[in-house]
Amino acid sequence: MLNAAYLLIIYTGITGVGGSMFQVVFNLFLREQGFSNAFIGSITSASLWGSALLGLVIGVLADRVGKRKVLISAVILVPITGILLTSPLPENVLWWLSFIRGGFFSVGFTVITAALTVTTTPKNRAEIFGINFGTVMGTGVFGNFLGGLLGDILGLKEALIISMVVYLFSLIPIFLADFRDSRSSIKDIFNFKGLEKAQKKLLLLYFGTNAAVGFGAGLFIHFGNLIFRDLFGLSATMIGIALSIAQLGTAIGSIFSHSLGKRFGPLRFTFYMQLLVVPLILSLAFVREPYLFTGLYTLRFVFMNITVPILNSIVFSRLSRERLSTISGFNGLLNNSLRAIAAMFFGEIVGASIHGYTKLFLISTLFYTINAFLAFVIYRFLEKESQTKELFR
Repeated sequence: MLNAAYLLIIYTGITGVGGSMFQVVFNLFLREQGFSNAFIGSITSASLWGSALLGLVIGVLADRVGKRKVLISAVILVPITGILLTSPLPENVLWWLSFIRGGFFSVGFTVITAALTVTTTPKNRAEIFGINFGTVMGTGVFGNFLGGLLGDILGLKEALIISMVVYLFSLIPIFLADFRDSRSSIKDIFNFKGLEKAQKKLLLLYFGTNAAVGFGAGLFIHFGNLIFRDLFGLSATMIGIALSIAQLGTAIGSIFSHSLGKRFGPLRFTFYMQLLVVPLILSLAFVREPYLFTGLYTLRFVFMNITVPILNSIVFSRLSRERLSTISGFNGLLNNSLRAIAAMFFGEIVGASIHGYTKLFLISTLFYTINAFLAFVIYRFLEKESQTKELFR
């Protein structure tokens, strides 16, 4: 059982490298082709809408026909659509390609989260979740650097194509992984009447935190490459390094998140980290010194994300297995649809002046404050429950 979990983590690592290589240069590629901030925002929004809407459908399919089949389909379709996005196609075609790619790329969160839940036990689940999320961030470090470097050396389009070839290699661990690939009926998947009152409350709070972060992060997180280019005029390589620093810190923190949660209390630690994010995101509205800005951006990214595996392991351990991918899909629908809406406002808020970034980060701060409040409510609700303690013994 544990071997299957580690093979899924290898899948996460390979897709993480390919996906990060693509993401770090794609917006720059669109800018190089002469597209405006408004269109770049709409393309990013299309990908997020795909993750939200198509991602939900894919989550239901994973519970209905099996997770392995869905993962294999995604590994094939993401590179195909990614390479087509580098072609000189009409804007509406690019929008739909981005939508499809976003939907199938989302299985790296929705389906893998469910698959890891069924291939682990309460004893090792929080630790495995931390390693998997750390792998996402760690491979992102390498992917960001490699993507930026290849973009400067070979060209942005060439770097994008190479990134999608790398992505295809994730088929290998999926074929090798042997895990219980359960199938559920549509009736069982959507039968939420059996949820206990405590489960409903937990899901409401969990969805609420992801919604608040979804909109707050959606305003800027997908445009980090443009932000560093506009504010400081960095090259693709330097942008890749700057973004990699943030992901490296998160990778290290995520791998040890189980130990940190065990030492300080998992949900207390989660609340404090997310509370500290609020002044950090506020500071980004005013700091314009590149090294200090990078440091603050890194701390915000680390504090926000090292708590993700903690919260996910606690929430998914309390849910029935026959609908794990579907619930993860619902969460993705909420989070990514709000990110998509927020991304549509990026060009409008920033405009043609760098002063627009001050307004952008101020608005984002408000939503991170809401998230910190909800994290506090979850902490008071579940910190002392026996199931939480079992995960972090």
